[in-house]
Amino acid sequence: MDKQLIAQNSDMPKLLNIVLYESSLKQFADIHDHVQLGQQNKLAIRAEIGEAVNSKNSSIDFFRVFVDLGIRVNDLSATGAEPQLLYQIEATFKIDYELINSADEKTLTEFAHVNTVHTIWPFWRQFVFSTTHQAHLPCPEIPLTKMP
Repeated sequence: MDKQLIAQNSDMPKLLNIVLYESSLKQFADIHDHVQLGQQNKLAIRAEIGEAVNSKNSSIDFFRVFVDLGIRVNDLSATGAEPQLLYQIEATFKIDYELINSADEKTLTEFAHVNTVHTIWPFWRQFVFSTTHQAHLPCPEIPLTKMP
């Protein structure tokens, strides 16, 4: 991570929109009272640069980032070699930025991996907490700040 590169261009993109683009909850087993929860996390980022027409019918350059997040919750107390998969939550967030100044691909990639994940992290935490509550599932630990 090149924080100096990001700092030099921190005023570059203007946040336009954050959207929950895709989501899923899959339950694989019933959860009993004496479960020992373990979890695996997923984080993937992909970005694209494009051009769009804004509400004033003028052309703007935009930077779109898709952040894929997921958590798999296992029962570590299950007998056997592999922990039993209990449930899985996944979400993709789409974040659009207007490019105010020009920037190279390396700068935008660094920006996406640091700032974009930081920006959507509270939305991810809320999504997981809300989803597990509605499904009557034990809530996994989602740190206050993004995972490493």
